[in-house]
Amino acid sequence: MLSKRKILVVEDNAGNRLLLKYNLEGYFDIDFANNGLSAVDKFKETKYDLILMDVHMPDLDGIEATLQIREMENGTRTPIFAVTSNMFREQKLKCMEAGMDDYIVKPIHAKALVDRINHYFSSSAHFHQY
Repeated sequence: MLSKRKILVVEDNAGNRLLLKYNLEGYFDIDFANNGLSAVDKFKETKYDLILMDVHMPDLDGIEATLQIREMENGTRTPIFAVTSNMFREQKLKCMEAGMDDYIVKPIHAKALVDRINHYFSSSAHFHQY
């Protein structure tokens, strides 16, 4: 049996976490963090194949959490997708500068999200969707 890819979902809204769990759990091995601080702590302990990072969170937002994760990486780069309802040019630039690889705009459509993640994993040349 093939093992599922391990994804960290970082989302401060409990309803959005539940929706993502419901839509992704059959396809991927999912772990959750409810804020950027928790995401950074989980990243220190576990290797993830991909991170879905909410951009706007209290305490430590997705931009700063991504910057901290990028500083901790040693020779490998974990793909990080921004998840946000605001993806205007300025926000895209901030995400890209922080080291995010792609973005998903809310509201999230389950099939499109799963297809996007699978496309990313199957692509021999990973891409920036900006």
